[in-house]
Amino acid sequence: MVKYVFSVIVLFVTSLSLSAQTIKTGVLVIGNTAGSIAASIQSARSGAKTVLLTQTPQISADLSAEDLSYLEKIRDQYQLKTRKKSETKDSAATLDPNMTKAQYSLLVKSITDTTKNLTVTLNSSLEKIEKDGKGWEIRLRGGQKIKADAVVDATENLLIASILRIDPNKTMTTQTAAPELFEGKLYRSTVATAYSGTGMSRSVCPIPLGAMIPAGVDNFIIVPKSNNTVTPVNMSAGQAAGTIASYCAFFKTVTKNINVRVVQGELMAFGAELIPLADIKRSDPNFLAFQRMSVSGLLKPSLTKEDDHTVIKFDTAGTISSEQLRAPMREFYSRSQIWFADNKREAMTIEDAINLFMFTATRGDELKKEIEEGWKESFNFDTKFEPKRQITRKEFAVLADRYLQPFNIRVDFAGNLLS
Repeated sequence: MVKYVFSVIVLFVTSLSLSAQTIKTGVLVIGNTAGSIAASIQSARSGAKTVLLTQTPQISADLSAEDLSYLEKIRDQYQLKTRKKSETKDSAATLDPNMTKAQYSLLVKSITDTTKNLTVTLNSSLEKIEKDGKGWEIRLRGGQKIKADAVVDATENLLIASILRIDPNKTMTTQTAAPELFEGKLYRSTVATAYSGTGMSRSVCPIPLGAMIPAGVDNFIIVPKSNNTVTPVNMSAGQAAGTIASYCAFFKTVTKNINVRVVQGELMAFGAELIPLADIKRSDPNFLAFQRMSVSGLLKPSLTKEDDHTVIKFDTAGTISSEQLRAPMREFYSRSQIWFADNKREAMTIEDAINLFMFTATRGDELKKEIEEGWKESFNFDTKFEPKRQITRKEFAVLADRYLQPFNIRVDFAGNLLS
């Protein structure tokens, strides 16, 4: 009887030990890179239980100038929380580009240590990774197991994809170089920033969401690497990868079912600039409206040559005609074509735009009064409300974002509108 009881106790303790060796998490981020730092922090901030796994004794990633600006932004957001709690008013200093890797590591550690939902596991070697239903099971060299709903490969050379024989070039969509950026619809699903070209001829080029998801593999996300045409901003791509992974974990779904607009909205809520607009400052009160309008495609930005490089501009001071709006409005709101059939004008005035909004959104005269009264305070326009004046692209974009809300219309990975 004593032997039997002892055996039961041993069996119970052993089972507890084995159970303790299995960690269950929503997202597992693997790598010691700028992308892995951003992915793990963003995944955790988006509400998913997250583990960052590295084979190194400390986080010591190389950071580019662009990565540094992202780290600054993350640091400032955490310091803002601290200042609000302590009621101090110290301003955040710009990070020194000559900081050593050790100094960066300390800064990153101070952020990861205080990030809710995030566990950092250092100096751990991956022995095996395989599918486990919708998610993944990972075995470490010491015998510990990790079960994750989604895995982000943020390693230096996409080592995990290589182990799984996943071709990182065969993704749901391909990365697009800047010259073709606004000719198709792919830009509508952009989630991160990259550059095409080199040196002074370098041009901004957004990365679509589908370029981070290998085709035919559920819940495996990659942080894209440089190729012959495109060089991603690693922390920007990492932030997007973390958001995608947390979406899968939070909603208990698979990557092919992702709502692009929800991911983009989450990124913007955490300060991401989906389409880098050279003529729109982040301090602009309508910054998010321009971002939403740019990725919606109702009123597209344009590529502009400046010196030896190409930038993306919204052209806020430019004007629009009813003919320029007819085609994009038809794609979004078929009802609007009745209005255009009765209003064939070369120059669209403020009054015309308001009438278009009223007709398309089936609103009454109260909308006109609302716009007039809120022209300066609600919409932050620095112009006068003059109904007969030709409307600017800035004014149309801000008003259309409010009353037509084209960003709320879903798109697929290729940027096609979904009914």
